[in-house]
Amino acid sequence: MQEKIFELIVNILNEMRDKKEFNEIDINKYTSEGYTRAEINTAFAWIFSKIESSELIFDEKRKKSKSHRVYHKAEKNLFRREALGYLIQLKELGIISESDEESIIDKLISAGYKDIGTEEIKMIASTMIFLNSDPENNAYRLVLQNNDTIN
Repeated sequence: MQEKIFELIVNILNEMRDKKEFNEIDINKYTSEGYTRAEINTAFAWIFSKIESSELIFDEKRKKSKSHRVYHKAEKNLFRREALGYLIQLKELGIISESDEESIIDKLISAGYKDIGTEEIKMIASTMIFLNSDPENNAYRLVLQNNDTIN
């Protein structure tokens, strides 16, 4: 379930990046794609908590800096092309930071993964954002039950 919520967060933020307002996003589209109401509510709650805490989702400073990590040839050989693109997308959307990107790469390589795809990245990245060890920020630990809703 955690990876599906993570997918939703990425999809919703992509819609928002395309200049859609938070309240313009069509929830029915996601239910027709097979996501549960609990998953949709949790994804929206996570995004809303970031907005409510005045945390930047689309970090303008990062866009202006135009700096991108250059992947070593050995890293490129371990990752599928679409997986590296997905990792860059997560960073551009503000879901992960540059240090998170490094952690994801390190964890996957240290665990001995080869031919790394987007599913492996989703698994590690979703764990990072939902199980953050920061006790002051409960937003990262947010997981709703099946009957919970966000109003």
